[in-house]
Amino acid sequence: MARRTLPLLIVVIVVSALGWILLRTYSAKAPGRAFYYWKTEWTGTPEETAALQNSQIHRLYMRFFDVIWDPSDRKTHPVSPLRFSAPLPGEMEVVPVVYLVNAVFLKIDPSDIPQLADNVWGKVTGMTSQHRIAFHEFQLDCDWSDESRANYFRFVDLLHNKAKSEGKILSSTVRLHQVKYAQRTGIPPVDRGMVMFYNFSQIQGREPGHSIFNADDARKYASFISSYPLKLDVALPMFSWSVHAREGSVLGLLEDVGSLDAGSFDGFQKQAPHRYVATRSFFFRGRYFLKGDELLIEETTPAVTKQAAELAKIGAGWSKHYDTVALFDLDAKRLNTYSTAQIRSILGQF
Repeated sequence: MARRTLPLLIVVIVVSALGWILLRTYSAKAPGRAFYYWKTEWTGTPEETAALQNSQIHRLYMRFFDVIWDPSDRKTHPVSPLRFSAPLPGEMEVVPVVYLVNAVFLKIDPSDIPQLADNVWGKVTGMTSQHRIAFHEFQLDCDWSDESRANYFRFVDLLHNKAKSEGKILSSTVRLHQVKYAQRTGIPPVDRGMVMFYNFSQIQGREPGHSIFNADDARKYASFISSYPLKLDVALPMFSWSVHAREGSVLGLLEDVGSLDAGSFDGFQKQAPHRYVATRSFFFRGRYFLKGDELLIEETTPAVTKQAAELAKIGAGWSKHYDTVALFDLDAKRLNTYSTAQIRSILGQF
């Protein structure tokens, strides 16, 4: 009798498990769709507005300002505040984002952290009030390190309490290395995390690389998403940058610079796909190039972003459900290479 009971028990367990999986699959709400906006001025170009409407985007994560550490006076300062030169599209939910450089929490005196939290909260609420933006969520963006974790988490905790007291939620960006090594890097005390599913390879100074995204590295990190002990959303790459290199050494990054920008400037000569050499000395996009310096260009394509979406979904597994899937970031030039159909297909992976 026992021998017959055991196979029956196994069948019941398998059927129950399949039922749970199917229930979760069909009952899970489709995630919301969003874009990040990372410029210093909102102009609401026709291309950007059309992309939001046609792709059924109803949320914008907008960088309101950065916070930097000034070594000259050993204080924190807000810089590059977002200016609004046009109204936001109707029915658009805005999530204010503040980017804080890691040096802030490496250098700040712990006794000054409460004042920093007050300053950041006051500036965000002041900007939203001025521009009549009602927000439900507020996000912090900082690539904290082992050495800065205690100060950053204290700052986050103070802001979390402020947000909660006003019925709002606080989220924090989370890099993939922080997901993989969560036990060491810690879990920020927030309501939600936004997994930035890109920028996890070393930037190269000799050949155009794949520091924005490459599938091999993505697979190494993605499997840890499902066990991360925080509700998660995910941001996928849809941007370009270029590496300014000299004799193989990285001098800096030029954001939002692609092949068309380099190819249309008479100081660069194309040496190979995504590789340009300065033929004279000049200033370009705020950086000084010596003759012989190189510009190594990295650009995402719809195929790359779609692959990132597929791997992010696999990494989440059955135990995680992204409430929001965002694309980083909204830019008219990028929209020339991503059709509405391709954007909707990428977001439709979830």
